[in-house]
Amino acid sequence: MTLLCFVIVLQLWLAAGIRIFGRSGTSGFVTIQHSQFQLDSSLFRFYGTNAYWLQMAQDDDIDTTFHNIATAGFQVVRTWAFNDVPSKSSSGTYFQILDVNNVTINDGPDGLQRLDNVVAAADKYGLELLFTLTNNWSPVRSTPSSSWNRRQNSAGFPVDTPSNDYGGIDLYVRTFFPDGTHDKFYTDRKIIDVFKNYLAHVVPRYANNSVVLAWELGNDLQCSSTLPASSACNTHTITNWTAEISSYIKTLDSQHLVTAGDGGFYCLGCKKLFATQSTQPTTSLPGPSFDGTYGVDIEDIMAIPSIDFGSLQLFPDQTEYLPAVSNSSAINSIAGESTWVALHSNSAALLGKPEVHTAAAIITQDHYSSFVPFNSSAPLPEGSCGGAQAFQQDYAFTSWAGSKSQWLQNGLTSHGTTFSRRGIKRDLSTSPQDGSGPYVGAANNQNAEQFLASEPSSVSQVY
Repeated sequence: MTLLCFVIVLQLWLAAGIRIFGRSGTSGFVTIQHSQFQLDSSLFRFYGTNAYWLQMAQDDDIDTTFHNIATAGFQVVRTWAFNDVPSKSSSGTYFQILDVNNVTINDGPDGLQRLDNVVAAADKYGLELLFTLTNNWSPVRSTPSSSWNRRQNSAGFPVDTPSNDYGGIDLYVRTFFPDGTHDKFYTDRKIIDVFKNYLAHVVPRYANNSVVLAWELGNDLQCSSTLPASSACNTHTITNWTAEISSYIKTLDSQHLVTAGDGGFYCLGCKKLFATQSTQPTTSLPGPSFDGTYGVDIEDIMAIPSIDFGSLQLFPDQTEYLPAVSNSSAINSIAGESTWVALHSNSAALLGKPEVHTAAAIITQDHYSSFVPFNSSAPLPEGSCGGAQAFQQDYAFTSWAGSKSQWLQNGLTSHGTTFSRRGIKRDLSTSPQDGSGPYVGAANNQNAEQFLASEPSSVSQVY
């Protein structure tokens, strides 16, 4: 009973039961009424996964992936609706070229039309999309890339295409202020106008399409990233930016919900710009997750009128949310995180808005060699040890009410391979990951019934 009350308030990624198509029979937009998500005047409790890389896949592979996601009982897919590059490569998908002299948005078949195909496939399988518009994490790479097709074919779809390889905040800053700090993105009028220009191209494109559940301003917004923060960056910096950008999106699209996309960090006791009620400081909640260190004040952000719901994430391999309780990194990755989720349940009730648990991961020992931290462009050095055991990961996700991070998909077409529905043999490969997605979805030679029979634990094991 406690868990039931908790999830109704927090509106996590929840399974309403295994079914083939999550949106069957609906054409309406998701709304919020009485602090709960609604679809076609009914309570919409959803369960979802992340597949940031969908825009890069060929159409048949997008279809395969969405078929398997829907079959596994998911209703919402969170994916990147941005792809920023510093210059155009000879091939590959990109949405925006960020050049100090000429910013170009690509509406062509290797540009936003790829996102159109993602939307069409999601609609086919009755899925909702949570579109993320930029990323806090965008480390410099020796060879800039944003598409599988820009890599050598020898490795097919390699694992070195993590979620931070699509441009984002730091690329904006490096383009216009080579020596600038990360928070220039939130304060410089030139950068803000360039970002708004991108929004003006993308948001109206889907303003009348109910497949989009909501717009997420950015993934894990913070004061710093690979680029450091200036001494002036604080919670008001990001809160003011969030208020401006979310209000602007509402002028472009009045039908869809908007969320900030921050990781859910607190600033207990800080002066608020919008919130009239907030969680009070306590000695039991010490440290950077609660004192505004990250530049995020989740409760002040949620109180912004143009923000419809809050967000939180859980990545204990990279962030210490609460004080350590053990010498074991695996135990510390699990212990206390349920408290973090419960705190957000209380915040949702306090502010009268739902929250969505948009991403979570615990890296297992078997996948530690593939682990790419958000602030890095490569896996950890060879020989690095760490990670939890599989049963610890299972326990953690169960206690967090089933939140999931990345969907992995096998049976995808390798670069350069021609696909034919007439049976021409394909070279098959697996979608990218950064180490937090150990489950590999079934290839598309299975139908829904075969998939469910062969992967009986898929609903609770997709990360």
